[in-house]
Amino acid sequence: MIKMKFYSIIFLTSLLLLGGCSGRNELNELLILTGMGVDVGENNTVIVTFQAVNPKAQAGGDAGGGGASQAQSYTFESEGEDIIEAVFNASDILSRKLFFSHMSSLLISEEFARERGIHEVSDFLERHYELRDSYLLFIIKETTAAAILNTFTPLDTSSTKNIESLTKVTGGTLSLKDGTTLENTIRWRFGDDRDPVVMGVEKVNKQESSTNTEVLNEIEGNKSSLRLTGLALFDKDYLVDWLSMKDSIAWAIVTKESKDVKSYMVKCPDGQGTIGFLLKEIEVKAQPKIVDEQLNYSIELEGHINLQGMACTIKLSTEQGVNELQTIINEEMKNTIQTAVTNAKESQLDYYGIKNLLSKNQPNEWKQMKDDWSSLYENMVIEMDVNFYLESPGARVDNNEGQ
Repeated sequence: MIKMKFYSIIFLTSLLLLGGCSGRNELNELLILTGMGVDVGENNTVIVTFQAVNPKAQAGGDAGGGGASQAQSYTFESEGEDIIEAVFNASDILSRKLFFSHMSSLLISEEFARERGIHEVSDFLERHYELRDSYLLFIIKETTAAAILNTFTPLDTSSTKNIESLTKVTGGTLSLKDGTTLENTIRWRFGDDRDPVVMGVEKVNKQESSTNTEVLNEIEGNKSSLRLTGLALFDKDYLVDWLSMKDSIAWAIVTKESKDVKSYMVKCPDGQGTIGFLLKEIEVKAQPKIVDEQLNYSIELEGHINLQGMACTIKLSTEQGVNELQTIINEEMKNTIQTAVTNAKESQLDYYGIKNLLSKNQPNEWKQMKDDWSSLYENMVIEMDVNFYLESPGARVDNNEGQ
């Protein structure tokens, strides 16, 4: 009898342990988000646009079925006095729970970033238990975040997937290693005392609407394409300007945010024609230093050149021709980076992280001079040394030219 009671207790205890996954959500109860956009609404409200995976299209798959002809993603909008209210109000129109863990991109419109800043957005998203800070952050140029999220792009299943892919293209114009994330922005702003920069996105054809899947049947892909712009520049939490693409590339190289392989173009010496090439194995030494109360910023660049195309009449079969090509490229790179850093100091915004480097490398000098930072930065001397060497002229040496 006692033995039977003992076994009964064990059996009942086991049933309690096998009670299921309390507090868990089933997959069919979740709306899996891939991206989120933030815009300014009427009367300075906040409009949040969610881009979500279409579960019916995913179920249909490539083999046809119920979801084969449906869009791969849907967008939903919600509005509120601030981002917290806007996100909470979304539950009034959605039959599934918002699931943020798979979100890859956050898009903020230029208008929102200029007028309201990004602090309220970063504060809310940083606190959210389902969100990591490692998703990509984009500022949307000259249109709304909703317009980008509502665009059907020709080469990817969603606009968020498309802009994420644009950041990963090897040999792309900007070619950032990891893009810019909310985590970067928070670290630069509060940890490194550095003014943030954020990747920008715009529509190639701003006049065309691409909100219907029918646009994907058109052969002209530019109508619904997106592209990366120059970097958006922030003063603390507010967008203040856009860097040119040249200044953005210079920033990426000097701060070591650039990929190991980067495409680049310069003009021929006579201004007629272009030299296109890849920069490889780029080594950078960028060192600010205070000497006798004078701030100097020394930048040294080295690397290799792989020629991709050349419209100049330079004979690469000769040592003189090789030296001429290297000189053209090195001088152009030197001038580009010199101009970019000069533009930075004229803006009085430290997005190269010079203050942070000084505080680490010269803590005593920085402690004495930091109260005079504005004058120190304005009068900073930039020293450049650029040496890129031709590694390969491509599949041929000289151009086909008349004798």
